[in-house]
Amino acid sequence: MLVKIRNIRFPVALFVAFLCRASAAMPLPEVVEFDSLDEGRPTKLKGLLFKPAPSQLKAPAPGLVLAHGCSGMYDAKGNLSRGIRFWGEQYARSGFVVLAVDSFNPRGHREICTQKDRPILESRERPADAYGALRYLAAQTFVQKERVFLMGFSNGATGTLYAVDPTGKPYQRARESGISFKAAIAFYPGCTGAEKRGFIPAAPILILMGALDDWTPAKSCEKFIENAGTGGGDALIHLYPEAYHGFDVPDSKVRVRTDVRMRNRPNLENGVHVGGNDAAREAAVRDVDAFLRRHLK
Repeated sequence: MLVKIRNIRFPVALFVAFLCRASAAMPLPEVVEFDSLDEGRPTKLKGLLFKPAPSQLKAPAPGLVLAHGCSGMYDAKGNLSRGIRFWGEQYARSGFVVLAVDSFNPRGHREICTQKDRPILESRERPADAYGALRYLAAQTFVQKERVFLMGFSNGATGTLYAVDPTGKPYQRARESGISFKAAIAFYPGCTGAEKRGFIPAAPILILMGALDDWTPAKSCEKFIENAGTGGGDALIHLYPEAYHGFDVPDSKVRVRTDVRMRNRPNLENGVHVGGNDAAREAAVRDVDAFLRRHLK
């Protein structure tokens, strides 16, 4: 099913109320280590574990794995990316145990956006890391192992699509290990490969994109979702007007990047737009929340 958002002007008071569902102070995220689900020798990964306040963890909680974009999980100064922090804290407040996976630094890279031949692939390492994180969460007594979701951003969102492709090796290895995601959420992924593969997602999928995205344009994602829905898959896409790539990142002004390297678009003299959009982010929070609530029932 295809859904387009045309009006995202929600009352500020409603959004504030949504953010304040749990007013307790957030514990600092904990650094954890776990193995990827790589084919062959696993990679030792590190991640940040965001937990709900102790008063919210009286019973096992649902889980959420976060997969960062090609800029990496940390900036050049070592600060956690604003987008990952926002979503990690947002859903820890909502009662989820959230694990943000660092796919780059354990492999000797901070970012891969500027690399022409990317050493870490959306089709290989990114889904393997997501499933490694899922396996870690499923082993924790405070997590409901049957109710763990995957949320990816840009490069990590494309990896999310590969993770729920039932024809792919990462998904098949995960099934052999007895693990699977309850549902998946992809923020502004590249969908060209998914459209060509034409698969029906193995888990419900929600894609969220800016209508003005010129880095990963929405057209192929719309087609992929349309085909998946026609084939019987649980697939949704929301488009947000006047929003670019990275629209969900707080305190991020729209700017043009000319340093991006991509095989499918080698010439980017005019660059690509990236930056936040407050109205689109607020709408996305509501849409993600509704999606998660539907699949938690």
